Amino acid sequence: MSPSPASETGWMTLAVLIGLFAGGILAVQPSANGMLGKHMHHPLHASLYSFGSGFVIVLLISLFCGILPPRMSIAPSQLPFWAWIGGAIGVVMVTTSLVLVPRVGSLPWFAAVMTGQTLLAMMIDHYGWLGNPRMPVTPLRMLGVTLLILGVLAIVLAKRGAEAGDLSPGEANELSPSVAVEEISKE
Repeated sequence: MSPSPASETGWMTLAVLIGLFAGGILAVQPSANGMLGKHMHHPLHASLYSFGSGFVIVLLISLFCGILPPRMSIAPSQLPFWAWIGGAIGVVMVTTSLVLVPRVGSLPWFAAVMTGQTLLAMMIDHYGWLGNPRMPVTPLRMLGVTLLILGVLAIVLAKRGAEAGDLSPGEANELSPSVAVEEISKE
């Protein structure tokens, strides 16, 4: 028996609301990690503290709920290799954001991350990769992704324009893409 349209709408609404909340609190994470990273001797030290605090919280919740030790319903060797890489992806996200957010700001970083996530998620859904249900790309989905890409470009250009407004005309010219290309080609 398939779920009713009303229950699917309810689940979708719940998922969007929780996603908005999770995305909102995720906006704080790179800034917090960036601040930590500024005051550590190496960015990986900040990653260690960030993941360490998360580990302690999950451990305490698991102890409180009485769900230790972790158990699996199948043998670990039966899982596909990619089932084990979530933590590694987290390391990439945390470490790159704690290095880059203090340099470029939260908005350009998150706009780029969300666009990358959306592009790959669209491909994952379209092809049904990684155990996901197959959901073909539609023109409306393509429009949404195109708008995200345009949004990233607008955010980056706005940041560049704001930075150029704080500079003298000569310094602003040095930031232009054509000057950067000329400098690279001279080398």
